[in-house]
Order: sequence, then structure tokens, then C-alpha cells
Amino acid sequence: MIYNNDQEICDDYGFRFLDQVETPAVQLFAVGKQSRNTNQYYWNNKDRYPSFLFQYTLNGSGTLNVNNKTHIIKKGQAFFLQIPGDECYYFDDKINDAPWEFIYILLDGVSVLPYYKYVVNHLGKMMELAPFHPAIKLLFDIYNRAKKGLLQNAFAADSEVFRFLCLLCNSGFNTDHQSSLIENAKAYIDNNFSKPITLAETAEYLKISQSHLSREFVKHTGEQPIHYLTKIRLERATQMLISTNIRLNEISRLCGFSDSNYFSKVFKKYIKISPGEFRKQTRTQGYINVQV
Repeated sequence: MIYNNDQEICDDYGFRFLDQVETPAVQLFAVGKQSRNTNQYYWNNKDRYPSFLFQYTLNGSGTLNVNNKTHIIKKGQAFFLQIPGDECYYFDDKINDAPWEFIYILLDGVSVLPYYKYVVNHLGKMMELAPFHPAIKLLFDIYNRAKKGLLQNAFAADSEVFRFLCLLCNSGFNTDHQSSLIENAKAYIDNNFSKPITLAETAEYLKISQSHLSREFVKHTGEQPIHYLTKIRLERATQMLISTNIRLNEISRLCGFSDSNYFSKVFKKYIKISPGEFRKQTRTQGYINVQV
């Protein structure tokens, strides 16, 4: 439903389907676009109904307060919040650019929390995403379908919500859109993962600051540079565990880990089993390659 008071526009669509399973894994509560330019727009998440909110700025800016720190949310930036929570977000005509235009989705379900935690762990509660990011494109599609009345049942709506969560977690898109900076950063990591390289060394090689490298890398790939480095090291380690008889301490060294204990700790964190057990299982089951 579109609401317009000559100053602010709210084009919001809520969903409460009668034909729904008892405890859905994910469910769509609401989706919409709004344009805000007065201080009357203020949300405190402390006592709100349980849900998860993703809100992406299209134009102007708004304010988000997290852990008593104030952040200006500008065009191309988003926040992802679990409600209830200690955050509040609002428009402040003294510090924000009017109008604050944004698109949002409100969702819930028994399976949303792990995806939310994954996104926050990799991108943070605040993130910068290009408008052609697959998750943002799908968010617009969900909004447009809601506007046209095309989300007729819970299963159609909720399947789109699940796709949105997965795209947000994946946060990748066609490499044609990736900047030369990111390609050069990836190439440096790919060629030097066996060495004890750091984010600072990578940034120095590219002649940019660490903060700029991290910001651009997340914007274009959806993950931090250090996470990409860890993934490359683990992919190489799994290949060596499957196809060679090299000892674990040597694999650790060849893949850039500081020592075999740290290698085993990181390996178990992401692969869920120890390197030795992984080698046994893959050989027993006949794997020739494992994607990390």
C-alpha cells in the first residue's frame, strides 16, 4: 500500500498467509520502498516484534546507532539487524541528506538466524553493496512482485526470501563487474598464499590503504580479503591431502600457515573435521576434488 503525506512516501506490503506450515524455516513479513525526510522517522529496536530487517539506501542518507556509535548510512550502503536489539535508526535533518530513500525487507523464521550470523560475521551489520549485486536485484524483484500482487502464497514468497538470504551470504557476482583493483588483489593473494602475507602487505603492494582494500574487496566480492586468503589456502591444502602423501606439517608450511597446530585449528573450523580425518574420508569415498 502506498502512503503519501506530501513529504514522505511509504510503499509497503505486508504478508500473513493463512496457508502456511506451522514453523516455517523462513517467511516474508514485509517488503517496501520509502522516502523519509523528517525527524518523525525513528525506530528503536529494543521492544519490537521479533524479526530480521535488511534495509538498503537508494538515495540520501539516514542514521544508524550501534553500540552507542552513530553511523551515517549513505547511498549504496545497507544494514542487517536482528530485532529486538539495542540498535536504533532514524532520519536526522541536521546531519542526513534528504530525502532518505531506501528499500527494505522484513523476514523471520526458525532457520534465518544462522544465515544472519553468517552475513554479520563476514560483512558486518553495515555493508556496502553495488546496485547490481544479485541480492539487491532480487530484493527489487520481490518488491515489484509484491507491488503487482504476484506473491500469492507463502511458499512462493518464502522461497524468494530464502534465495535472498543465500545470495546475501554468497555476495558474489559476475567477475565482469569486478574492478581491476580487486582482480589485482586476488592475483597477489593467489600467487603468494604460501607465504605469511598480511593484509598490510597486500595493501602496500597495491599502493592503497588497508581500509580501502577491505572496503572495496567486501563491496565487490562479499568477503574480507583475509577470508579469501584462508579459502585459497584451504583449497590448496585439501588438494594436497587428497592427491599426495605429504605430511601435515609440510602441507601447513606449503599453504602459508604459521604452524601445523594453527593449520589444524583453521581446517577444523571450516571443514568441520581434522586434516588427517579428511584425508582418510576422502580416500575411502573416492573424492578427487573438494570445493572449499
